[in-house]
Parts: sequence; structure tokens; C-alpha cells
Amino acid sequence: MPRPRHPKPEVEQALQYAEARGCQIEMSPGHPWGKIRCPGCALIWIWSTPKNAGNHAKDLRHKVDRCVG
Repeated sequence: MPRPRHPKPEVEQALQYAEARGCQIEMSPGHPWGKIRCPGCALIWIWSTPKNAGNHAKDLRHKVDRCVG
């Protein structure tokens, strides 16, 4: 079953970036939209309505690069 798309296009692109690098996206109940699980890394939280979607997406890509890179 495919995961739902994130409502912010910038964040959705960052999630696709993470998936292309072998990370898994999991949905989360409650305030966060979900979480990213990368091999050998702590959880990376994904917010549903970040104050600045572009900055949140940039931060997600940066954290994924630190985990996988």
C-alpha cells in the first residue's frame, strides 16, 4: 500500500529524496505527520504543518544525508 502524499510539495520532494536513499517513511498518530527511519540513525520527525515548508524540507534532506551519507 503506497503511503499518503504530504500536503506540502517541498516536504513531499524531501520524502521522495529520503526513500531514494533507502529510508522508510512511517505514518505517525498525533501531531507529527510521520517519521523517517534511516539505517543506523535516530528517527527524523516530519511535521504536517511546518512554519516554513521549504526550511523543513531542507532540514529533512540534511538529516537524511547525515544518516546515509
